[in-house]
Amino acid sequence: MASGTKSNQPIVNTFSFDGLMKEVAKQAGLLAEFFRLNLLYYQLISGRGLEFYDMKRYVPGDDVRRLDWKVFARTGKLYTRIFKEERVFDIIIILDVSNSMLLGTHKMTKNEFGALVAGTLAYAAVDAGDQVGGGTFAKNKANLTEADGDYVQLINRLTDSKQYGGIKDWDNLSDELLANYKNDSIIFIVSDFVDTHPERFLPELASQFTKVFGIMVRDPTDSQLPKGVGKMYLKDPHTGRVILSDVDKVRKEYEVMAKAQEKYIKDTFQQYGQVCFKITTGEEFGTAFIKALGGETVEIY
Repeated sequence: MASGTKSNQPIVNTFSFDGLMKEVAKQAGLLAEFFRLNLLYYQLISGRGLEFYDMKRYVPGDDVRRLDWKVFARTGKLYTRIFKEERVFDIIIILDVSNSMLLGTHKMTKNEFGALVAGTLAYAAVDAGDQVGGGTFAKNKANLTEADGDYVQLINRLTDSKQYGGIKDWDNLSDELLANYKNDSIIFIVSDFVDTHPERFLPELASQFTKVFGIMVRDPTDSQLPKGVGKMYLKDPHTGRVILSDVDKVRKEYEVMAKAQEKYIKDTFQQYGQVCFKITTGEEFGTAFIKALGGETVEIY
């Protein structure tokens, strides 16, 4: 763009295809085995996917939950049941590409980090033997792939800068997902959830799909404003409205409001029996994800 010209088009930073693939490879190995174990758990509690195969004599170390007590009562010998695993999940990953996701004060913007999150999830799911679909989503910019093993299609969507920008379109998210994916899919929504009312889409998604995960990607300034800035112009990424604000005077109020908004998002996911957790741009995603679902250091909602 020539110097001195003005444009209402947002500035978009994205990974190149090769760049995103390289970054994903760093994270994916950490998640692949975890997906096999953790997503199998969700399948087990829903009662699907395991078929009885055979019996074998119990040896120390076998899973005692699979002991067949009826056989023990009849023979006096311990046997465990063997199951044949028949599992293929449809993992649907939706990346919010609206204007608020294009911002960032770290080395990555939220949309770049969100693309890394989405790509890593997809890679790990494919490696675990599951089908992957999804893509980018904003108003009039839904660009979704089928749930299949074509991981490259999804990466192409995530690295296409033309798909980024616009306003959030949560009111139409349920219709888009229900029109494109099976009801037993597991949904991952990667977004900052800024200016979001999840009660508009979560009830239907929670009732129609196996599980819905919200991954809240936040820049540090989404939670806390920097100190010593003084007055500066602030622009609303959705409306384009610009105001002059004394950052030092509004910092505490801003932090209180930001915490309340994050809590509201998480509480709403919890209300509908779904999972939501927050990660910050620049954080090692694989470790953060595993800790979040394991409940070690990140609170689960």
